[in-house]
Order: sequence, then structure tokens, then C-alpha cells
Amino acid sequence: MKKLLILTITLLGLQSTFAQQMRVVEQYSLGYGFDKKTSVPTFMYSQTLVMGKKNSFAIGTGFRVTSFFAKGKTYTGTEAKNEKVSFIPYPRANVNTFNIPLILEFQAKKVLIGANIDLIGFAFGKTRDSLTIKNNSGQKLDSLSASPPRLNLALGGRGTTTNQVYIGFRPQEEFTIKVGVNFLFTQYNARYRRNGKDVEFGRFKYDVPLMPFVSLVFNFER
Repeated sequence: MKKLLILTITLLGLQSTFAQQMRVVEQYSLGYGFDKKTSVPTFMYSQTLVMGKKNSFAIGTGFRVTSFFAKGKTYTGTEAKNEKVSFIPYPRANVNTFNIPLILEFQAKKVLIGANIDLIGFAFGKTRDSLTIKNNSGQKLDSLSASPPRLNLALGGRGTTTNQVYIGFRPQEEFTIKVGVNFLFTQYNARYRRNGKDVEFGRFKYDVPLMPFVSLVFNFER
């Protein structure tokens, strides 16, 4: 009985100490990625769990809303049936996403480094019927059109995802400025008409591996 009491007191003490070393921070972020004829505004809401003796490590999640706009960019086929076909959406490509990210950060008092990746989500956007098509497949593609896949999966597995690596500067506890690069993966599903019926023509992709971005983050401790 005495040993059980000592063990219980010890565990409660450890739990109290660990709880004192953890805090939850709620964040609202406005970001903007940019490249030649490409823009990517974002809004992200997240909650991060900050832990460690010096509050040096944070992990979190939330949701991110992203809009991708690009003019004159070429989408290439990703499957055997469409690998010799590419197209450029006119007047521009546009995909909007709602994704769930994973956030990891290492923090000092005024500076942090971190990364986040979109794990899963969904996309929406207009069907593009006006496409500039390059067709080396020998197939007859009548009325080719393209629309964003509904499901998004991590690291370009499917759909459209945003992934970021960054450095953050915190002039005050409630405000952070982040600068870094986006690794952006975007996709369209294509279809064409044959004998009056729609025929699925697989996925086409356009990736932006190193897009600069800046983000303004407002922090609220819970």
C-alpha cells in the first residue's frame, strides 16, 4: 500500500511538471506565395502544442485555405494513356483547396524554423474547356476539358497541396513574420468526348518546387 501511494504521488508530480512545460497557442495566418505569372494567397488557422523546458518544440494542426492562380503554365500527363499530351488552361489555371496540415517547429525566443505539409483535404474550381493542347499521342481528343480532383493527398500523391519550409521572426509574442519557400503540387483531371460520351483521360500535373512566400501570423495563447 505504501509503495502504491509513493508511485501515485510520483506520477502526479511528473504529470504536473510536464503540464507546466506545455502550452497551447492558437494562430491565424495570412500568407502569399508568388512566382512568375503565379500567385498563391493562403489563410490558415492552427493550434500548436508547445513543449519542452524552454518551450523549444511545437507540433500542431488546423486547416488551410489556398487559392492557386497561374497563367500560361503547362500541365503534363501523369499516366501511360496521357503521358504524351499536355495542355495550358486559358485564361489561367485556378484551384481552391481546403486542407488539413501537419505543423512542426523549433523555437527560440525571437526566431523559429519550421515546416508544414498538407495531409488531406479537398479541392474545387471551375472546369476549363479552353485549353491549348499539345498532342503527340496519336489519339483524337475532341472537346478536351479539365477540372481539379476533389480529393487531395500529401506530397503530390493526388490533387493540390501546399507544403512549406520557413524561418519565423517574432518581434513580439503575439506576432510572427514567416518567410520561406512553398513546394506546391497541383493537378487537373481531364476528359474528352467520344461518340457523344465523356471519356476519363486521367490526371495532369503542374508543380512549383521552390516558390517564395511570406506569412503574417497572429498568436493567441489559450
